[in-house]
Amino acid sequence: MNNHISNNAKIGKDVIIGIGTIIYDNVEIGDNSNIGPYCIIGEPTAGYYKDSSRHLFAKTKIGKNSVIRSSTIIYEDVEIGNYFQTGHNAIIREKSKIGHHTSFGSFSELPGNSTIGNYVKIHSKVMLSERNIIEDYVWIFPLVVLTNVKHSPVSEFVVTRIKKYALLFASSTILPGVTIGENAIIGAGALVTKDVPRERLIIGNPGKDIKSIREIKDENGNFIYPWKNHLKEYRGYPWQKK
Repeated sequence: MNNHISNNAKIGKDVIIGIGTIIYDNVEIGDNSNIGPYCIIGEPTAGYYKDSSRHLFAKTKIGKNSVIRSSTIIYEDVEIGNYFQTGHNAIIREKSKIGHHTSFGSFSELPGNSTIGNYVKIHSKVMLSERNIIEDYVWIFPLVVLTNVKHSPVSEFVVTRIKKYALLFASSTILPGVTIGENAIIGAGALVTKDVPRERLIIGNPGKDIKSIREIKDENGNFIYPWKNHLKEYRGYPWQKK
């Protein structure tokens, strides 16, 4: 299968594009990026399918040195910073802005109208929601779900906010309108029903505030949080030295 690349797309220097990939109008891809096989970049929104002849594509921008792995779909009207990476089969919907050095795992989905910061790590099979605000240096582990409607289908969308350095562990669920504080930790499988203050550990269903993260020790009795202060492995963060 051949690629389809719009004449109105701007492809930077030394960009690699895999077989079967479709790149629509008004897409800009930064230098030294790699777009894997069978991706769709600039996927049109619903209006296109009602009348494609009248559809004007909103700009889609992917920064330099990015890696978009196979079968990923990125809609029109998305802005992504440099050094972005996806896994396979990721979906990023329209009206979203994503910072630099952020990663988005395989089979994860961002429904749109959201902002994700810099150096955010979103693992595989994460289901975000519309109107997320995810700040810098957040980690979201597999199977986490963020929600945005309190009384579906009759309520309006509300904003769910995750503040800097927060950790959301596997299979946790964040209910609509909740704010997770800076450096907070949400334990695996927790159901978070209300705002979480900074540096607190939440576990259980429903989630309960157990203690300060500064009281958490590893199996050797060492304090390990806030994680920024204890990270030894080089991960490319701006405060680290090789």
